[in-house]
Amino acid sequence: MTSITDSQSNSIQAKNDYALSRIPKEARRSIFDVSVVAVGFCISMAGLYTGAALSMGLTLQQALIAAVIGNLILSVYGGLVGVAGAREGVSTAMLARHSFGKKGSMFISAIIAVTLVGWFAYQIGFFGITIYTIFPGGGFLSIPFVAGIWGGALMIATAYIGYKGLSVLSKFAAPAILIMSAWGINAAINNAGGWAGLTSIQPTGDVNINGAVVMIVGAFAVGGAIQADITRYSKNATHSIIATTIGYMFAHSFVIIAGYMVTLATGIDSLPAAMVAVGLGIPALIVLIAAQWTTNDNNLYSSSLAFSNILRMKKSKIVLVLGVIATIIGAIGVVDYLVPWLILLGIGVPPVAGIIIADYFIIKKGKYEFERNTAYGDFSKPAFISWIIAAIAGYNITWGLSSINSLVIGFVVYIFLMKIFETSNIAVFSNHEEDKSFEVDFQ
Repeated sequence: MTSITDSQSNSIQAKNDYALSRIPKEARRSIFDVSVVAVGFCISMAGLYTGAALSMGLTLQQALIAAVIGNLILSVYGGLVGVAGAREGVSTAMLARHSFGKKGSMFISAIIAVTLVGWFAYQIGFFGITIYTIFPGGGFLSIPFVAGIWGGALMIATAYIGYKGLSVLSKFAAPAILIMSAWGINAAINNAGGWAGLTSIQPTGDVNINGAVVMIVGAFAVGGAIQADITRYSKNATHSIIATTIGYMFAHSFVIIAGYMVTLATGIDSLPAAMVAVGLGIPALIVLIAAQWTTNDNNLYSSSLAFSNILRMKKSKIVLVLGVIATIIGAIGVVDYLVPWLILLGIGVPPVAGIIIADYFIIKKGKYEFERNTAYGDFSKPAFISWIIAAIAGYNITWGLSSINSLVIGFVVYIFLMKIFETSNIAVFSNHEEDKSFEVDFQ
């Protein structure tokens, strides 16, 4: 390979959004930039629909309590992964190289990538149906398949640009979503005959606070595990924590309550129909398009980062290939049949976060290297044993939160096994090899 200068190398890495290398200090972004991306990531259709589901059994006070508890849990474990990403300037897939090994991280990356691109495809189909529900007489552009295609194109565009694209979109979309959601809350209050009328409504469903917390955390469990993808551009750990907390505790909680109040005020269990019922036409369209866009482009973006850890291909090309395939599959509805598999795969992602947290903060005490010629282990025996145990436990334990159960079990079992391997003088890895997969190697 022809030798290149350091400046040329940095330019190539920047163009590839530092998918396989540390983000240098001079390329880090302000706390505002990282925060708006975190807010855009957390303001999702899933949050609005979760809020709508809470109206089937919880009072407003109970819904607020559930939102705070659920997002506090997400803030803690997502925050820890985010801090590791911010300190090292790398994605979750890259962090996994140290805990799972270079080859092991490829397997983990595949699970994360397939899960995220699968949900991207599912959300494309859901987006098309939502647009048609709000505007059934909207003509050609509101046909579910067509709406899914143009919606997918929007989401691919910002993911293709990279982190800068996510940031620019979120700066416009996040305030619009919050303003429109506030408008929806005001419309819901008026529809119910005022604040007293809204708070006097007694939900009749069987949702309780525990179940609500499970829904809130479960709907965003994978998101918390890939928080490093969002915060790796932070200038320091404090900025990462602030951005993560704003994203979950403020933005995610707000849209949950917005979805809750609109649905509660109308008694209609279909959120799009409820938004129309309280008089939200164009505002509903803005919220639904923007909320889907700012979250789903992150799904595609993060899946491309994970695949970059496997494929010797530019991240932008990965985005295009994955995005086009997933958009078509989502628009025609094929992915609907794969949802049970996506849920099953999703159970396997939180333990990855638990193992990364344990390895980075407890075992390695924050000492990771990602430079050229860094020697990584191949497959970590303790990590994969812990991951398998945690994933099986998360799937079979019926009490509490499956995602948090598996995360905590992965965390604890990994630390225990690492101590056993250390005291018994058992090799964690079978072999070590130097890293050869930098951006400059496949230009």
